[in-house]
Amino acid sequence: MHYPHVLEAFADPVPARERIIRSFHHRLESLPARGSSFFIHVSELCPVACEHCMYSSDLERKSEKVALSRSELEGAIRFISESSSQKLNITGGGEPFLKLSSILRLLETVDVPRIEIVTAGHWATTPKRTARIMGQLDAARARNPVNPELLLRLSIDRYHLNAPRPVRIEHYGNVLRCWSETAPRFAAGLRSIQPDMGIVDRMIADELGAELHEVDDWNRTLLLPSGGSVPITFNVFRRSGKALHLAEDHRGASKTLREYYGPFEKQPGNLSLATAVNDAIRGDYTATSGLAVTLNSDGTFWIFCGTAPDRKLLLGEQNFAEAVAYFFEDPLTHLLVDEGIWALSDLVMDLDPKTHSAALDKNDSAALVDDLLAPDDVRLAATLIATQDLLTRGRATVDPEHPLAELLSDPSIDMARICRDIVRTGGAAR
Repeated sequence: MHYPHVLEAFADPVPARERIIRSFHHRLESLPARGSSFFIHVSELCPVACEHCMYSSDLERKSEKVALSRSELEGAIRFISESSSQKLNITGGGEPFLKLSSILRLLETVDVPRIEIVTAGHWATTPKRTARIMGQLDAARARNPVNPELLLRLSIDRYHLNAPRPVRIEHYGNVLRCWSETAPRFAAGLRSIQPDMGIVDRMIADELGAELHEVDDWNRTLLLPSGGSVPITFNVFRRSGKALHLAEDHRGASKTLREYYGPFEKQPGNLSLATAVNDAIRGDYTATSGLAVTLNSDGTFWIFCGTAPDRKLLLGEQNFAEAVAYFFEDPLTHLLVDEGIWALSDLVMDLDPKTHSAALDKNDSAALVDDLLAPDDVRLAATLIATQDLLTRGRATVDPEHPLAELLSDPSIDMARICRDIVRTGGAAR
């Protein structure tokens, strides 16, 4: 059976999807009113230039805008505080400590209970310099009236140790010795990759004269001579960014995303990273009623694992509530928030196995949604399928004048099959 209006939509999928979104109206009584995890990338540049970097970061500009300006940072602070997020992650996209002043400003002002900073540790070149910078972090955090809990995490693996501008094992030792000796009012931790388990953890233990204790299959603990302890988390190996060009892919030495995130599913097959507070060290990705947000160094932001690549926003144009309302105008955000990334993954696997395979092969949760929804026709197909599901369950309506309103409202129509046939037979130009 032919459905001419569906074929017409796939003939020009980008405006067709936009028209569906304009016609779509959810029936939620309320939208999420707060954040869960908030990720901020203060710079896209990095002096270490690891060969496996998922962001392909180095000191070469990849875009016109490589960092948040001072005024944009102040806007970001207001936005983060307004979101009432449960945790702020000052992290990659680049090396945050290239913008130390931005880190210090965030630490002393942002209204969140927990802050985590991820760094390569390249700055810890001498004990004196290390102590000065860690003292600045401690003082900035102490000036914050909400007294946030702070964790400083250093990335340590073979690629950081052997980078064009390497982080030496002594640099990591400088940080952890300073932390142990000066007892700042924040915690310290390390993060690595699963292929380096038993290698870099032993190297840093030897550097410090520490003992290693196993916690579980992706966490270890360093017991320092002083009696303090430092957690080490071994993340999955991501084959994205520069890692796409490595000779080794580490498949046998790293968990897949499904294996790694399995313990954190709300129920079997339901993993909503769009609502989680991330905490691999504590072995938890706690599902919340809030939303995880990523703010990039170019000022764009989106729901982490919850926003289609064509729906990202620019900081300063909306407040938090307005941004959430905008994101939830898209049926795909409902799918990702309610049913999680595996629901989208399975949907795309049925539509376009090649796109699905390439996306999953990267083993990178941060890139997964963008990669799954990169083809315009797949993005339209997923939108149609998600819209029909929401209409069938009485969770949304579509304007009756939309040419696909009748089809989308009819549960007897197999929209997934229709879309699959069109996508797989090349019904839309890639």
